[in-house]
Amino acid sequence: MKCLIKVTLFSFLASFVLTTKYANASSLGEVNKTGLYLNEINVGSGYAWWSLKSYPNNLAVYPAFLRIGFNINSLACIDGSRSQLQLELEPFINSIADPNGGVETGVCVGLRYLHKLYGPLDSFTEASVAPMFLSIKTAEQGNAAFNFLDQLGVGLQYKVASRTAIFAGYSQSCLFRQYRTPFPVNFEH
Repeated sequence: MKCLIKVTLFSFLASFVLTTKYANASSLGEVNKTGLYLNEINVGSGYAWWSLKSYPNNLAVYPAFLRIGFNINSLACIDGSRSQLQLELEPFINSIADPNGGVETGVCVGLRYLHKLYGPLDSFTEASVAPMFLSIKTAEQGNAAFNFLDQLGVGLQYKVASRTAIFAGYSQSCLFRQYRTPFPVNFEH
């Protein structure tokens, strides 16, 4: 069996999230900790839309997630003065509002790279993969089923206090499914 592209899910995630950082976390510029350690916990939401062949209109999606970030700078040989690399775990549940409603749920595992731009402003790039369940029937996927979701994203994070930040970003996702076929299937929008 091959893992083939089934459908590309475009989403714009404009979430403004209150970020509570772990009490002993190092921020960008602090380099005194080593190894893998918890340094960020986020709770967030936003808005996304999907464009699928089986639906004439975009699907409205309202995500809710918890992001748990572990600093891995020392493991990746990054000094941490202007950059930070995180291993992230992100359980999510996304409510699909229309046309018939449904849910997408799973846990993303990935990397998030933050780079200090100016003062309290940082940019970030992230990539993750998630085993997930999509509860709606689509032409691309078929019946409700478990799949894998790959996601890439970029954005900005603004630190409003020593342990609080807001961020906004854009992400693009691809939904994968395993099945037998003599050729790869790539659905264009």
